[in-house]
Amino acid sequence: MMARLLDLPARTTSLSADEWRQVILAEDLPAVESAVAASVDARCPFNLEYRVKTPRGRIVWLLVRGTFLRDEQGNPLQVTGVSVDITEKKKAEEAARAGEERYRLLTDLNPDGIVVYQDRRYVYANPAAAHIHQVAGAAELIGRSGFDFFEPEAVKTIDESVTLLLEQGLPAPLATLRARRPDGSVAHLQATFGKVTWEGRPAVQITVRDITEHKRLREKLRITNERLKLAVEGTGEGIWDWDLVTDTCSLSANLRRILGWEEKGPGPERISWRTLIHPDDFPNVDAAFRSCIKGDSPAYECEFRIKAADGQWKWVAGRGVVVEWNQRGNPTAMTGTISDITVRKKFEEQIWRYANIDALTGLPNRRMFRDRLDAEIRKAQRTSKELALLFLDMDGFKQVNDVFGHESGDLLLLEAAHRIHGCVRESDIVARLGGDEFTVVLTNLDDLDHVEYLCRKVLDRLAEPFSIGAHYAYVTASIGVALYPMDGPGSEDLVRKADQAMYAAKAAGKNQFSYFTESMDEKAHAKLSLSTELRQAIAKGQLFLHFQPVVHLRDGHILKAEALLRWRHPRLGMIEPSRFIPVAEESGMMGPIGDWVFREAATCAKRWSECTGTIFQIAVNKSPVQFMPRCLESDWLGYLQELELPGESLVIEITEGMLLNPAPSVTSKLLQYRDAGIQVAIDDFGTGYSSMSYLHQFHIDYLKIDRSFVHDIATNPVHRTIAETIIVMAHKLGLSVIAEGIETRTQKEILQQAGCDYGQGFYFSHPVPEEQLTRMLASRPTTPGHRDPPG
Repeated sequence: MMARLLDLPARTTSLSADEWRQVILAEDLPAVESAVAASVDARCPFNLEYRVKTPRGRIVWLLVRGTFLRDEQGNPLQVTGVSVDITEKKKAEEAARAGEERYRLLTDLNPDGIVVYQDRRYVYANPAAAHIHQVAGAAELIGRSGFDFFEPEAVKTIDESVTLLLEQGLPAPLATLRARRPDGSVAHLQATFGKVTWEGRPAVQITVRDITEHKRLREKLRITNERLKLAVEGTGEGIWDWDLVTDTCSLSANLRRILGWEEKGPGPERISWRTLIHPDDFPNVDAAFRSCIKGDSPAYECEFRIKAADGQWKWVAGRGVVVEWNQRGNPTAMTGTISDITVRKKFEEQIWRYANIDALTGLPNRRMFRDRLDAEIRKAQRTSKELALLFLDMDGFKQVNDVFGHESGDLLLLEAAHRIHGCVRESDIVARLGGDEFTVVLTNLDDLDHVEYLCRKVLDRLAEPFSIGAHYAYVTASIGVALYPMDGPGSEDLVRKADQAMYAAKAAGKNQFSYFTESMDEKAHAKLSLSTELRQAIAKGQLFLHFQPVVHLRDGHILKAEALLRWRHPRLGMIEPSRFIPVAEESGMMGPIGDWVFREAATCAKRWSECTGTIFQIAVNKSPVQFMPRCLESDWLGYLQELELPGESLVIEITEGMLLNPAPSVTSKLLQYRDAGIQVAIDDFGTGYSSMSYLHQFHIDYLKIDRSFVHDIATNPVHRTIAETIIVMAHKLGLSVIAEGIETRTQKEILQQAGCDYGQGFYFSHPVPEEQLTRMLASRPTTPGHRDPPG
C-alpha cells in the first residue's frame, strides 16, 4: 500500500528515517520534524498532514497517524502507523478558500452592504455594511445577530427569509427593513436574500441598500405633489394619475366635473380612453403620450376634443409627465392635468373666421386666399401641373352702391359670389379680397383652353341682371389672368401680374379678360431702380423718422410713440414706406435699415425719458424678414446697455402671422427681447392668424387693434364687437390694448368705454418730427411714475 502511495517498488514495505526525509517536501520538513520530536518527548501519538514528492514527481498530500515503539528503557525504536492520501481533499479545500477570497474581493468592492448570515449571526460583512450600520469596521459586525441592529419586525422578516431559502428551498421576496443606528436614528434598508455556502455549510447572503434618503425624498415629493394638486385644483384644472403597470387612471374631482361625471362611483377610468377622445384627435394624443413615455420628449402636451358624460365634445388641453420609473428605467406612472379650453377654442374660431373668412359672402378673404394659393403652387410644383389665377373686379359696382345703397350693393356682391362659385369646379378656389374684387384659382390644369372657357362663362353669368328688391341692376366684370409657372414662381408674382392684367382689361373697354404680358411689368424695372437708390439712402442721410404719439385714453397723457420711417428722395420727393419697405425686404436691405431705425428710436427714447422724468416708450416696427437668419443686424441689446437705457423703453411691433408655426429664429429673438425687458406688440391684430397659446408662450405685451375695425366702429356692429372682444380677451390674458387709426372723438369715446388702454391716430396727432414731439411733451407732460397694467 505504501509502495503504491509513494510510487515505490512493490516490494518496499518500510522506509528509514532518512528515506522519509528525502520524500517529504523541503517546505514541510521542519514542521514534520518538530511535530515528531514533540511526540517523542510527550510519549504520545502524532497526527500530521504534509506533502511528499514521489519519484515520479507527483505531489501527494498525506494524513499520517503514528506512534513510537519503545524499548524497556522507553527509548523510541520504531514508528508504526497509517498514511492516507488526502490530496483530493486538500484540492477541494484550496478551491473553497480561493472561492471565498474571490467572494470577499468582490463583496468588499460592492457599494451595497453585504453580510453572510449563518446560525442567526453575521459570519461575514463587507465595508459597505459597516458603513450602513455606522460601525468602525466590518470586524465589529462578525458574530453579532440581527437583534443588535434591526427592529423586531425586521428580524422576523429576516428569519422568514432564511426559512424560505434554507428549509423550503423557495426564493425570498424583496424586503424593506428598519435598522437602528448608534445615533438613535432609523435607517430604511432595501434587502435581497440569496442562498450561499460558507465554510462548507449553508448560509444566507443579505444584500442591503440604504434607501433612507430616497424614502425621505419620496415623502417630500409626495407632500409637494399634494400641495401642487391642491394649487392646481384651485385653478379649476383637473388632475389625473395614470398607473402604467395596471393601466388604471385616477381622476380628481375637478376632472370629473369637467367631464360631467359624478364625484364618486364609476368614472372614465373604467372606460377605454380611446372611446372618449375624438377619432380625429386620437392619433395626435396617442403619439404625444408614446413620445413622452419613450423619453423622446420631456412632457406630454396636446389639445384635443373629449366626449363628456352628456355626449357633447369638449376641447381640453392635456399636459403630463412621467413621475415614476422601475429599476430597469421603464416608466411606471404618469401624472398630469386637463383644463377645459372650450370657450377659448370658440373665441379662437371666431377670431380665425374674422381673420380668414369674408363676413358677407362666406368666401375665403385675402389672407386665406393667399395661404391657399401658396398651397396650390406647392402642389403644382410637386405634380408639374399648371394653374391659373383670375383677378376679377366688378365694372359699375360703385354706381349700384350710389343709386341703391350699400345694403343693395352687399346683396349684389353676395349673388355675384354665388354665380362665380357656380362656374368653377370643386377643386378650384374662389375668394373675395374686399370691395368688389374677387379671385379665382383654377387648379390642376391639363388644358389652358379651359381658362378661356371659364373666363367667358363667368363674364356671361355676371352680365346677367341682378334682382335687387323691385329693381334690376346691370354690372359687368374685368378679369386679369396670370399663369403658373409661366408668369411667376410664387403667389406674389401671380397676384401682381393678374392685377396688372385686370387693369389692362378695364383699359381695353371692360367686360372682358386679359392675359398678363411682359409689357405690363415695366413697374418691376422702376422697383429695381428704387432698390439701388435705397442702398445709398442711409449713407446720404435721406432716411428720417417721424413719431406718432400714443395716448393713454384714460387721462390723455402721451406715454409712448410709434417710430415711422420716411424717405426724402432728392428727385422723387417723399416716398411712402409702402413703396420702399417691400423693396428693402426683397433686396436684403432690411437689416441695415432696421439697425438704423432702432438706434435712432433708442436715442430718442433716452432723450425723452430724461426730459419727462419717466420711461418714455418708443415702438419700432420689425419686418418678418428681419427675423430670418440670413438678415444680419447689429447688437440691439448691446446698444441699449451702451445708452444705459432699460429694455422696457422699446417695443417691437410684429404681425400676428409671425406667431403661427414660428421659425426657431423668431422664437429665439422674441425670448431674447423678453429677457432684456423689451416689450412686444402684435400689430394689426384681428386681421390674421392668432392663438391664445402663442400670446402667452411669447410673453406678448400689447395687442394693436387694426385701423380697419376702428374706422367704422361707430356704424359697424360687427367691427365694434370684434374690437370689444379683443379688448376683453387681451385683459383676461394680462395684455394691454392700443387702438390704431382713431380719427374722431366718437371712435375714441367708444374705445375708452370698452376699456381700451391706449390710442393713436389723427384725432390725437399726425406723425411729427422729433423736434415737434419734444415740444408736445414739454407742453403736455406725462404723468410721473406711470406704468402699464401688468402684461
